Amino acid sequence: MIFSLVLILLLELILFFLISALKKKIPWIITNKDEYPNFKLKKNKNFISNTFNEDLGWDWKAFKTHQENFLDKKININFGKYGERLGLNKIKYNKIKYASFGDSFVFCRFVKNQYTWQEQIDKNNTKIMNFGVGNYGLDQIYLKYKKHKIPKNIKNIFIGFVPETLSRCLCSWKHYHEFNNIYGFKPKFLLIKNNLKLVRNPIKNIYSFEDMDKRIKRLKKQEYFYKNKFIKHKFYFPYLYTFFKNPIFNTKLIFFSAYKLLNSNNDKLHDLIIKKNCRENDNLFLDNKNKTFLKKLINQIIKLGKQRKQKIIFLIFPQKYDLELKNNNYSNFFLNFNKQIKIIDFTQVFKKYDLNKIYLPGKYGGHLSNFGNLIVAKTLKKLN
Repeated sequence: MIFSLVLILLLELILFFLISALKKKIPWIITNKDEYPNFKLKKNKNFISNTFNEDLGWDWKAFKTHQENFLDKKININFGKYGERLGLNKIKYNKIKYASFGDSFVFCRFVKNQYTWQEQIDKNNTKIMNFGVGNYGLDQIYLKYKKHKIPKNIKNIFIGFVPETLSRCLCSWKHYHEFNNIYGFKPKFLLIKNNLKLVRNPIKNIYSFEDMDKRIKRLKKQEYFYKNKFIKHKFYFPYLYTFFKNPIFNTKLIFFSAYKLLNSNNDKLHDLIIKKNCRENDNLFLDNKNKTFLKKLINQIIKLGKQRKQKIIFLIFPQKYDLELKNNNYSNFFLNFNKQIKIIDFTQVFKKYDLNKIYLPGKYGGHLSNFGNLIVAKTLKKLN
């Protein structure tokens, strides 16, 4: 009996020190401290001045320059007067007939300006304006399309997003879904009495950070992923108990985190997290309320397009890990929906090619390569 107690205490101490050490470098390991993250004044100011947008959560700003790091190389990205990502050639705004709104697959992260799918499409030398923003959900995409000023001559709109858009739509604070994304505040919609109701951004301005504890307490009660994900993955005393709530995943999480700190295999941890996110997100497409919510949101976008006399084409961009799922519930959802509107699901398109060529390597592997964007461009060229 005494031996067992001593063994349990020893394991508890080992797990405590191990979690404490790994947490300093690994954002996916969360503890009680992550219930109320430390918002530093300097970072708050940088966030507000550089990317904050009360109506959308975050957004690119006109005439700004953004720099991305990819394989120890820097990619400079410039934005035009409408806040669009610029290509290589000067834009003649009065001749543009196409615009694209969406997440990072529309923005085309980690590729140079000439290799975005928008730049690789040649429709009688007509440019496609790129209004993509990383990590956007379909709710933010809709709000940006609704509120954003674009040239009046544009008559065709591409709306592109990854299947994980459903999870993104369920968040007002992404920290509960993407641990330690503590500045991921955004508006969202709720489905109430079969209608969409807009819930405003929890953050209004720099002064919102002065009473963050109160805001977080409210978010805990309202956020889907606080109860359904954050709490389930949080380590706390007794650590053995929380460890064995998810023993297989937690074992991999700790081992792969240690690998990462030792620079032994950085990709293992990333793969573990993203695969799990994709699998859990795909299961959300089985819920009837979620399906009704997405249909309502898609119909709102279609309605807005008709009001503006603009043709809407939806683009579904699977991440590499979505293609490894046994059940593509998201594809079934959009396949059924496709009878009513124009949707291009690239799931089957990408499966025809070597995925190592379609997607970028390692931790960038969720995004399309130059070749992957070319395949998108070739597919869209076939549209009438």
